[in-house]
Amino acid sequence: MSLETGKKIIDFAFDITPLGKKINFSFFGGEPLLQFNLIKNLTKYIEEKGNAHDNPILLSITTNGLLLNESIINFFWEHEFNVCVSIDGPLYVNDLNRCYKDGSGSFDDVFKKLLLIKKSPISIQVNAVYDPKTLNYLPKTLSFFTENEFPIIHLNPDITALWEKQTLNELSSIYMQLAMHYISCFEAGKEIAVNLLDNKTILLLKGGYREEEKCRMGEAEWGFAPSGNIYPCERFIGQDDDKKMCIGNIHTGINNYSLCKIIENRGNINEECKMCEFQKYCMNWCGCTNYHMTGRTNITSSFMCESEKSSIKAAIYVLNALKHNDLFINHFYNYLNENLNVK
Repeated sequence: MSLETGKKIIDFAFDITPLGKKINFSFFGGEPLLQFNLIKNLTKYIEEKGNAHDNPILLSITTNGLLLNESIINFFWEHEFNVCVSIDGPLYVNDLNRCYKDGSGSFDDVFKKLLLIKKSPISIQVNAVYDPKTLNYLPKTLSFFTENEFPIIHLNPDITALWEKQTLNELSSIYMQLAMHYISCFEAGKEIAVNLLDNKTILLLKGGYREEEKCRMGEAEWGFAPSGNIYPCERFIGQDDDKKMCIGNIHTGINNYSLCKIIENRGNINEECKMCEFQKYCMNWCGCTNYHMTGRTNITSSFMCESEKSSIKAAIYVLNALKHNDLFINHFYNYLNENLNVK
């Protein structure tokens, strides 16, 4: 991405955001650290605009970690970045998918960089992507992260993979194993955050998703390709060749017809979802996930259905098991207090 394109994107974000409302700028790739000088220049521009417009700023980056060094880590600390490093688990899991061009695994190099960033004041997050061939390793992946004291853990499915019915039948058991490990950590006095369980626990506590929390692609969330092409969510960008989901270009403007079609097809039209007991807590409305798995932004997949049900049931089990655990109570009370104005 050119600096000119990046600045136009930032201008666009401030132009459409009300004064005082937070804007989250996230750098991702490919590998964003290949363009670290660009990130530094755009960060400066974002901060200047934020100060001038009185908009709070949240900066984040998702990286494979290989290019991290002390200078880059210090920059992220100084500018209060949320830093998430992608690593799929221990060596025998990570190196199944995250390999160099010659086929050798990347685990050893990434783990060294994780240890380097752990020495800094940054609160590091880790992101593991699982697919049908690594699903059964998920409990061991969680154990690996907690044993190595990475407390903020994202476990995300590969939404481009082919999830067959036999694999779906394993989700409930595997997610429950994650729940058991999560419980054991809190009972041992170790606080962790696992998106797959924490997100659903929060929803159970507050009674489900609020309308403003559901997919607002094309209105409150945008993805920008290096070309300047605009997508309603970053996960639609891919190789930047999906004309169906492209809604304009930062240099030429929004295609309002395409944008209206995107907004018109948000949500969920699955008949079975309307009567489901878990509907309030389910992400069946996630447009990018639906699109990658069914080809439609408003039709959810059998994988999404089973995964959501299994994670909700696992969170219910966690909530019942730890409802008298002070560490667990404070873990969620602090979140609710900060994000929902609960006193």
